Amino acid sequence: MATIPGCGRSGGDVNLGFNGAFYAGAVKRFFGTPMTLWPLRNRLHVYVLPDDDLRSELGKRQRILKEFDYCSIQPAEYLHATVQQFAVSTEDTTAEQTAAFMDALKLLAATTAPFSIQLAAPKAEDWALGARGTTTPEWKALVEGVRTAAARTINSGTPMPEAPNRPHISLGYGLADGSSEDIQRASDDVTTNGLPPLKIKEMHFLAVHQNIERGTYTWNATSPVTLAGPPTRITDEPSPAQR
Repeated sequence: MATIPGCGRSGGDVNLGFNGAFYAGAVKRFFGTPMTLWPLRNRLHVYVLPDDDLRSELGKRQRILKEFDYCSIQPAEYLHATVQQFAVSTEDTTAEQTAAFMDALKLLAATTAPFSIQLAAPKAEDWALGARGTTTPEWKALVEGVRTAAARTINSGTPMPEAPNRPHISLGYGLADGSSEDIQRASDDVTTNGLPPLKIKEMHFLAVHQNIERGTYTWNATSPVTLAGPPTRITDEPSPAQR
């Protein structure tokens, strides 16, 4: 029987989890190693937040986690997809750096059109239950733009954490060892329609709190930036190279 180290029957947001890497047998609980623990509380991130429709559908999938006390339940109002985590907290940055980063985000948003990503059914893996999406060109460009902006401002002079290699929303994080198969089976038994898309109309700059004992991530406030670029033009006309 496979186990979720940190997610076993008893009774992130580092770039671990749904980034496509596996550490089977190495992580006993999601918040249990220096790799996953933050030295300071207000770790800076850029997130995308689900709309009400997606949050509601994800909540239906989260209910199954009540049967597994070795897995946390991420509060519905704090569900998120990480665009980028930074190596700094609010205590490490100046007001000037923060203002410069927000200005850079607004410039990026002005040239980025809203877009959507379809999410697959939740999958239980070694450290969490979550819903994955596909890395689209639009998502990749958004992540790269945010990383570039941070490297010149708030994260200047400090190695930046790796980018998530795909968009994902974690529904709960591991608290102790146990069976991923049990969680997956319970998740698959949820009879609902497919998940609505993750609609990316805004990105949120925020200071995130890692709540180790509860196994959750929360925040006090966000600074939203609305994507306002022109829509991508789709045409059936052949390109000059095809003519």
